[in-house]
Amino acid sequence: MSDNRIDMLGIGKSFFETRALDDVDFTCRSGEVHALVGLNGAGKSTLMKVLGGVIQRDQGTIELNGRNIEIPQPASASEIGISMIHQEYSLIDELTVTGNIFLGRELQRGRTPVLNKSMMKRLVRDELERFGIALNPDLPVRELNSGEKQIVEIIRALMSKSWLIVMDEPTSALSEGDKERLFEFIRRMKKEGISIVYISHHMPEIFGLADRVTVMRDGKIVLSDATADTSEATVIHAMTGRELEQFEKPHKNVSDDVLLSVRNLEKPGAFERINFELMRGEIVVMTGLRGCGAPEIVKCIYGLDSDYTGTIAFDGREILPGHEPAGAVADGMGLVTENRDKNGILPILSVRDNIALPFLGKSARFGLIDTAKVDRLVDAAIRQTSTKAASPDQEIRFLSGGNKQKICFSRWLDDDLELLILLEPTRGIDVHAKADIYRIIESLAERGVGILILSYEIDEVVILADRVLTLYQGRQIGQYRYPHFDKERMLGDMAGTHPAKEMA
Repeated sequence: MSDNRIDMLGIGKSFFETRALDDVDFTCRSGEVHALVGLNGAGKSTLMKVLGGVIQRDQGTIELNGRNIEIPQPASASEIGISMIHQEYSLIDELTVTGNIFLGRELQRGRTPVLNKSMMKRLVRDELERFGIALNPDLPVRELNSGEKQIVEIIRALMSKSWLIVMDEPTSALSEGDKERLFEFIRRMKKEGISIVYISHHMPEIFGLADRVTVMRDGKIVLSDATADTSEATVIHAMTGRELEQFEKPHKNVSDDVLLSVRNLEKPGAFERINFELMRGEIVVMTGLRGCGAPEIVKCIYGLDSDYTGTIAFDGREILPGHEPAGAVADGMGLVTENRDKNGILPILSVRDNIALPFLGKSARFGLIDTAKVDRLVDAAIRQTSTKAASPDQEIRFLSGGNKQKICFSRWLDDDLELLILLEPTRGIDVHAKADIYRIIESLAERGVGILILSYEIDEVVILADRVLTLYQGRQIGQYRYPHFDKERMLGDMAGTHPAKEMA
């Protein structure tokens, strides 16, 4: 693969009154892993969307190997060898690995409309073997785990002749094992002369993989250096302009008042014999590898799935199969999903409208919405979560991923909340925003709100939990109470190396 270099020079971009990019210079070369970091809203994704032709810059130039170019649309970026892999996969579950990789550029037999399936399959297999990846090209994508889907996305980019691949938080949906496989894949791509722009908040990943790190803050580049010549502390300070304020779990006494009781909950093929209680003011964290069954358990509790046996009792009253999310909200439950863009927000609505959704019924009298009350709730939610938006009227789709997540979280911060269910609450969130979210979770628990969390990050699990439930393939394996957490034992539970225990 030939040597290439992309230079973005003096790039500027504004959204209404917000200056998203301010005179940004960014360079990437073949065979380089270049980490791009910054707090949520710093401008990282906006800069890469300009590079990918998703949005157009207001000022500045882009050069490829010293020649001025324009990238008016994503197809133009693909033509010059630039691909973007977003946090949320763009694969079609019903198609095979081969079908997804060649989607939109299928090979035909001569000049006939007949697809040359055998040729496409052979080319995909050759590319997989080139990088030492064991994956069946005939498998439907729906049967793949998150790590395998990530690989399919990358192979699709490579087979479109990309020399530069932008990866936005590529490990946010991966297990520890899948992360290691991805890192090895990236190292192999680097040896082939392929360049990676690696957007991440995880410092160990950045310093373990990247040759260079560029830090953005408030739409500007504030640091760009070889990773060998800087440090995690320096990068974090550049991201924030201040030292990282670590979160420390406060000591508290958990109530004996049972808020949620789950007994003998079963759903064939998803989970079996799930038993636990959650007290008022308690933070219970479920953890395991992806596929452990925790999201499916939550759906039953919240009314998104009624196909289960067993009993769920909330605030002393049994919840019958068939109850719906609207009833759960009315009862005082809130839910933050793991996929904010697909089912956490309404992208064409404003920040205000997205936050206000659960409050509208509560704020109405005689069919009329009390807009003053809604505005107070929205303003308080934005303030409590430090959400960065031009105004409450800004469309939520223009916000960074982290600020979208804060809004998904903040919409539940009202006085009627009794149980908050959080699925991967800090996925794609920067280090300072994580600490902010942790403090909000603790403050809710201190006022008596029960918190049920699903997290796959073991360090987050032990930071947040009053009690941990470990799951493996739909079965409860272990239970741990603060402060008696054994990370090694928990990881063994998650990997299925320990037998399941009977738990009351």
